[in-house]
Amino acid sequence: MRAYRFPFARYHLLDVSDPARARRWLGDIAGRCITVAGLDASPSLGLNVALSWQGLAAIGTPQPSLQSFPQEFSQGMAARADRLGDVGDSAPARWDAPFDKDVHALVVVSAMTMADRDATSTALLSDIADNGLTARVAIDAQLLPGPDGQPVAIEHFGYRDGLTQPAIEGSGDPVMPGAGVPDSGGWRALRAGEFVLGQPDETGAVPDLPSPASLCRNGSFVALRKLHQHVFAYRDYLRRCASDDTDVALLAAKMMGRWQSGAPLALAAERDDPTLAADPHRNNDFTYLDDLKGTNCPIGAHVRRLNPRSGLTGPNGASVHRHRLLRQGLPYGSRLPADAAADDGAERGAIMLLVNADIARQFEFVQKVWINDGDFAGLGNDKDPVIGGNDGSGSFTIPRAGAPRRRLQNLPAFVTTRGGEYFFLPGIAALRSLAESPANTTS
Repeated sequence: MRAYRFPFARYHLLDVSDPARARRWLGDIAGRCITVAGLDASPSLGLNVALSWQGLAAIGTPQPSLQSFPQEFSQGMAARADRLGDVGDSAPARWDAPFDKDVHALVVVSAMTMADRDATSTALLSDIADNGLTARVAIDAQLLPGPDGQPVAIEHFGYRDGLTQPAIEGSGDPVMPGAGVPDSGGWRALRAGEFVLGQPDETGAVPDLPSPASLCRNGSFVALRKLHQHVFAYRDYLRRCASDDTDVALLAAKMMGRWQSGAPLALAAERDDPTLAADPHRNNDFTYLDDLKGTNCPIGAHVRRLNPRSGLTGPNGASVHRHRLLRQGLPYGSRLPADAAADDGAERGAIMLLVNADIARQFEFVQKVWINDGDFAGLGNDKDPVIGGNDGSGSFTIPRAGAPRRRLQNLPAFVTTRGGEYFFLPGIAALRSLAESPANTTS
């Protein structure tokens, strides 16, 4: 229900080798998993555990329960690749291990220091070796260093990250301007059921739970994505399209929807404004309602696609708040130097955890419609210019007031999918219930 602020993480991907022992371990570790209440104490560590559909099957979950889960979850991310735009270089056949095969479990170790992350991960691996689980791969991720060497919330393309998260009812966090849903001139939090199973959603209803209810209530679904960023290709494309360095910054901002500082084009259309970017009461306080043609922030810009706010008309605009995602992510790999004359071939990108209560309506809709299509906003076949599945034939339109529009052509892919899977994130009580026999969890 809240995005973490831990600067370091390690993502452990595991297989189940002994169902009974693995179930006992999952029940025992429940007390170590971090909760919203635990975040209030500003902990130095956080632990989360999630299971894929194959993982639930591997620990002996009864068939009636397995069959009650949504189809998209049971099929898994690789089987849904065409819908997600994971084709070509992003196709599952090209994914990194262990995503080339079924993955049963995800354990995320988050920490305030690298030393704590590493020590906790070492202890975890020793623990699981005796408890029916086998380690497949561990992926390290951490905030990138700023000019002073200290970690800062920026991603590999150089933009401040994590600014826009949905405000969720009951999370304990204040509703910051722009974080929720526009409401009578202000903002309200989204209903918890958009992210937490067994809670009322934006319609006021409580959707049916997979069975048994005791396993799924207060759980959620997580889409894990390993994304490789082609940083040199991104910079090179901008340089080739721009007239000078100032124009590079402008084109990049138009594609992203924000300047590198995080200042939104919706509020700073002409030039970057770091002071605005640093003010959490102002840097998200906009709706696009006064910019329906996209002359300040293009309709197809990355951040506008991921959250169109009030910038869509008709039926598409009425359902925007039903497709929100809680984004938890960190970069992996080292930064490409700003003066790099060529691509160094290094692995760099982001590990994304996208939390939602309905994979099809939220994550898959955003991926298929908002990122990889343009019809929802009258943009034809245009895709997201930053993370869309572009293949060198795409374009990006920049409307301009009192001047002809500017159109960038031949967009290549700047981000490639290197792996992913859908996981179920159980509540604490549900994790504890896994220590019981499979038959007992169906009651």
